[in-house]
Amino acid sequence: MKRLTAISICAFFAAACSQQQDYKTERDQVMKFHDVVMEDQGVVVGNQMKLDSLIKDLRKAKSIRPEIDTLKEKIQMLELKASLSHAEEQMNNWMHQFEPDVSNKSNEDAIVYFKGEKAKIARIDSLYKQEIKVSNAYLSKFKK
Repeated sequence: MKRLTAISICAFFAAACSQQQDYKTERDQVMKFHDVVMEDQGVVVGNQMKLDSLIKDLRKAKSIRPEIDTLKEKIQMLELKASLSHAEEQMNNWMHQFEPDVSNKSNEDAIVYFKGEKAKIARIDSLYKQEIKVSNAYLSKFKK
């Protein structure tokens, strides 16, 4: 009976140890999320370039939409471009501050770190999606 109890206890602890989460799983999730968000960065930069083109050639915008007030539109374009730049800056700051090497941390501390980083990149993802939605809607007014 004692032997059966000892075997059960060992089996319990072995199962508990094998279920311990590995920080590498969390890190991999962060990196995959980062790669998805980077796809949106291309859209952010593309929309910045489209706004730049419209700002530089307001006559073209006026030819597409003769009823617009070019001064008012230029202000709106500059504001949208600034919002897109802010979103891009947030991503760049995160990438510069992100540290995938956690060899100086315990497994538990590394898991906490990567979960925190996942939350940060999720906020940037939301910001990107919002800025893309707003800028795409605005830019659609000037498509021929």
